[in-house]
Amino acid sequence: MRNEARSANKMNTKGHGVTLESIHGGCVYVRHPLFPEPRCHEAIASAREFFALAPAEKERLAIARSPHFRGYSEMRNERDWREQIHFGHEEPAAAGTVDPCEQLRGPNLWPGDPGWRRKILELLADLEQAGRDVLATFAHGAGMQGDDLLPSTERPYLLLKLIHYLEPPAGRTSRSGVAPHVDFSWLTLILQDETGGLETRTPEGVWMDVPPVPGTLVLHIGEVLQLVSRGRYPATPHRVVNRPGSGSRVSLPFFLNPALDRWIEPAKLPESPVTEDSGHVHRVFAPSRREPFRFGSEEWRRKGLGVWCAACVSGASAKYE
Repeated sequence: MRNEARSANKMNTKGHGVTLESIHGGCVYVRHPLFPEPRCHEAIASAREFFALAPAEKERLAIARSPHFRGYSEMRNERDWREQIHFGHEEPAAAGTVDPCEQLRGPNLWPGDPGWRRKILELLADLEQAGRDVLATFAHGAGMQGDDLLPSTERPYLLLKLIHYLEPPAGRTSRSGVAPHVDFSWLTLILQDETGGLETRTPEGVWMDVPPVPGTLVLHIGEVLQLVSRGRYPATPHRVVNRPGSGSRVSLPFFLNPALDRWIEPAKLPESPVTEDSGHVHRVFAPSRREPFRFGSEEWRRKGLGVWCAACVSGASAKYE
């Protein structure tokens, strides 16, 4: 993180008790009153409950069965080695619309336990509140009002993933659990278990471990905040490395996004220099992009059309270079 982002570590969001701590190689950890250590453990335990279900039960919730990109999937390839399930706002599917991005709205796919479903929806609501409070901290750090980035009246597009990173097979070396990338979000908050394996890259190009710290959420700045802040808050390159003998890893990343119909454009802030990637990092936009965009259109382009990286997905580079 640059100095501008590190300076936010000393700020508190008024009335919410949020603190940001840069305590390991520039990685940022969030302490929030909604997520004391027992609550963090409870969330991890809920994810483990899901991944312990029988394969047939998980497959019943396959994301291929959802037109709204919710549900279960498993990836075993050179870039990704994990299983996961997606949840968002629980809402009716949009009817009678010609806007493709409205297809992103809709119900989740749920296992049979109603108590488990209730816990996940409560977790999603509390993570939204924590995310709003953290985003307000960054707004204050840039000299803006707390809700300038995400007004209290705006219903954001949310995504919560429960991810189980699988241990490499016996005899295999360390392998990618997820390849280097930045998130297409305002920001991402992550609950992680004690296994380790998450790494972020410093502005100098060095990959650093992000060890679990009890009672904290890990913070990643997303591409949306980088663009709006004109580079003041750069998106966080990160990856997961699955190491032999470390066991599998459970992680719960939560993505706070703008509303689908929200137009995003750079704020009236001084331009900050853009650090070019050393080595390929998957991004929706080139780091220097400053053109306004409608969030839902780009989110649909990522999910509905499969154009998720400006540099390596066919047809994306010409638009965003």
